[in-house]
Amino acid sequence: MRRLSSIIFYISITCVLSGQAVTSSAFQGTDCKTLISESAQLFETGIYNRCIENLENALKYCELSKTDRKSALELLAKAYVETGDLEMAGVTVNILLKNFPHYNLDESSNYEQYNRLVNRYIVHPSLSVGIRNTADWIRYRTRKVYSILDGLDYSVSYNQDYEGILHGFGFMYYGWGEIEFDRGISLNGDLIFKFSSYSRTLQKDPGFVLDFWERDNFMEIPVYVKKYLNTGKDMLPYVTAGFGWIYLTKANGNVALTYTQDDVITGTNQDYSGAMYNIDMLDLRNRHMFELIIGTGIGYKIKNLRLFFDARYYFGLNSLTNADTRMNNQTLVNEFFYIDNSVNINQFELGASVSYTLFNKVTKVR
Repeated sequence: MRRLSSIIFYISITCVLSGQAVTSSAFQGTDCKTLISESAQLFETGIYNRCIENLENALKYCELSKTDRKSALELLAKAYVETGDLEMAGVTVNILLKNFPHYNLDESSNYEQYNRLVNRYIVHPSLSVGIRNTADWIRYRTRKVYSILDGLDYSVSYNQDYEGILHGFGFMYYGWGEIEFDRGISLNGDLIFKFSSYSRTLQKDPGFVLDFWERDNFMEIPVYVKKYLNTGKDMLPYVTAGFGWIYLTKANGNVALTYTQDDVITGTNQDYSGAMYNIDMLDLRNRHMFELIIGTGIGYKIKNLRLFFDARYYFGLNSLTNADTRMNNQTLVNEFFYIDNSVNINQFELGASVSYTLFNKVTKVR
């Protein structure tokens, strides 16, 4: 009967501590504070059952402050330990940690049995959201070269234009979320909107210079798993691996052709030059691209805030250019002699991020 009543009590106390306050005229104002102070005296004199009864009443009926609730739950768990009821002591500790996830155990002022009980529980974030700031380097890796005009070197690389202070370098800000499970494993997802620009200069000597440059806009959604390594209470080193989806939303190309002297092959004299701007290249591109992700980093926890610094590498799995539509733009092919190679996008990121924990989880160590 005692066990059943205690279970009913803990169901009700969980509701109370979740914000559904229960009040009674018999336990208000100074009576509640008296109950807490009397319970502490009863505990010190070894009258544990009476101490438990007082604390249960206070938690169930009183509108306690946050500090008083924490003290009452802590003392109640200790009282259960002293009576040998470790099952109810564990339930109480679980409630204590769920409501006060940053509870600081002072082992020097407690009995060893209580310390061991609390240390059997781990509190970790279950849902967090954050913002990330990265320095991103993009590389276009040529996988296969295509050509349409003899004497013109189509193997020229795709060079990312200057952005910021370094070649191929740019800053990005984006949001991310994390769902953490047991054993330091979490599932993460980012939402990124970014752009990248590249240029190529193809030269036929003697003959002409062909310049092509393009700006692409992307939506990128990396999904990856983190594994935190247990090296300390607040330090959070980790490794990560995952998969990413890139959706191309816009692709604008530009081309310019300048003859440096008469060209025998094309039959054009050196006075000719031409250009096209803002060419819609989407039909010549793969709208959906995929990537593998690996990385490592370290974090630091400050209550519900966590600060991270990490490095990631993204391996592009398919080409930016579409093999099936490579020659669809007849103007580019016939008048400017331009054709794309098969190129994958690889990325390297150095990032700093901050997250806020919305919900915590209490897990008992087996």
